[in-house]
Amino acid sequence: MKRPAGRPRDASLDDRILMATEELLLEDGFAALSIDSIAQRAGTSRPAFYRRYSGIPPLLLAMLLKKFGEPPHVDTGSLGGDLFGIQVEQVHLFAHPLVRRCLAGFLDSLLADTDLEEAFYEGFFRPRRAATISVIDRAVTRGEISRPTDPEWVCDLLSGPVAMRTLFPRLGPVDETLARSTTATAVRELQAPSANLR
Repeated sequence: MKRPAGRPRDASLDDRILMATEELLLEDGFAALSIDSIAQRAGTSRPAFYRRYSGIPPLLLAMLLKKFGEPPHVDTGSLGGDLFGIQVEQVHLFAHPLVRRCLAGFLDSLLADTDLEEAFYEGFFRPRRAATISVIDRAVTRGEISRPTDPEWVCDLLSGPVAMRTLFPRLGPVDETLARSTTATAVRELQAPSANLR
């Protein structure tokens, strides 16, 4: 005799938990997040929360993937135009209040959870870097540049300053001016790589 199936998962509760997390982040920041505060705001219980997430960090990963998971697709026909388009999207991402509020705490949580770090890299970080490398590959195919020996370094040139200014706002704004300057740096590196300037 078959056991009766359990209750189907309530998709609306999933949405309420994510919405509660966003509201608490925007109101009071990362420090305000607790399972109790999220469950109370979402109108649910700790057991219902734990049936979905093992803690706050996996919940934040789900939120980031839902809101920002799709990498940009840009094809302007030029290396500079494509990299600038990607960088503008990246600036908008890092300047978003939710990202600014949770980034430092979330990155710290990755140090203690290698599985979460892998999930973040595979689901969020790697696709964005792959989009940049795809832009570089198209520029190589068009004959704009030679194939770089380390395209990952170009990804670092683009994302590093944006991440640093997000973590340390005193360094300067995360805005279109930053997008232009970092894009120009990446294009110069691709046109005349530092390895050839020794």
